[in-house]
Amino acid sequence: MRILLVVLFVSGLLQSCSVIRNPLKIKNYVEIETTEGNFVVGLYQGTPKHRDNFIDRCSSHSYDETTLYKSVRNSEYSLGLRKGYDEGNVMQTDLVNDAVLPSEFNSKILPKRGAVAMKRLPDSQNPDKKSDASLFFIVDGGKKITANEIKIAVALKNRDTYKIYIDEFLSHPENKSLKDSLDALCSMKTMKQYNEIYARVMEMVKPQIEKDGVELFSVSEKNIEKYLETGGVPMFEGVYTVFGEIVVGMDMLEKFSRLETSLDYTPKKDVSIVSTVVLKKKDFKKKYKHIENE
Repeated sequence: MRILLVVLFVSGLLQSCSVIRNPLKIKNYVEIETTEGNFVVGLYQGTPKHRDNFIDRCSSHSYDETTLYKSVRNSEYSLGLRKGYDEGNVMQTDLVNDAVLPSEFNSKILPKRGAVAMKRLPDSQNPDKKSDASLFFIVDGGKKITANEIKIAVALKNRDTYKIYIDEFLSHPENKSLKDSLDALCSMKTMKQYNEIYARVMEMVKPQIEKDGVELFSVSEKNIEKYLETGGVPMFEGVYTVFGEIVVGMDMLEKFSRLETSLDYTPKKDVSIVSTVVLKKKDFKKKYKHIENE
């Protein structure tokens, strides 16, 4: 009996280590049929709570007749909302009713093009970054992304934090000349010089930001290389839990991107999920063998 327990413990430990080494490993799949076409999502082993939640909802056909309710080209395509319902109200109700999932961030799991993630309320209402348990989205970001675009995305992500510290820094009497220079350049719309000085001031306040323990958004060089290869939306890193990726039917992103939308990105054409089918790895391989061999 003791030997059996040891074997089971070691086996479980090895499986756990395997997931830690490769959180992108896929053993479960979901076929999603929509009124625009079909695609298959592979679910990551490294996000077990999100994986199991998605399997449960798809197995129970919770997504049948729900809509693609937001189409933001080169950003995201949101699904899972019933017609006539409001995204914010649904997520607020789910948070109150604890129909949420703890975040499962992993530095190896990126919001690349074709990644699938759960929606969530903003930090102001949801500081723990808990995922909504029902609404999800597909990451687009376009096929091509440049290193400069990623740098701009990082700067935009940190803009509000830097502004708070820079405003405080420039309010000190000893920094009045810097403030006057920035104000003058801004009024004259001499933006190249303005940006050069502003970048210097950013470097001046950065030590204080770090001293205060405020975490700035960043993208590692390794991840930048991955985005250059796959596309995606780097600003979603550490914001939404990505739990899978499209493994069949990437052409659906092109179809979704061509949908005509209103100003709030609601598609003018009704697009809905018809059905969802959960597949184990062996069933997926059998059904899509021709695709794997291409």
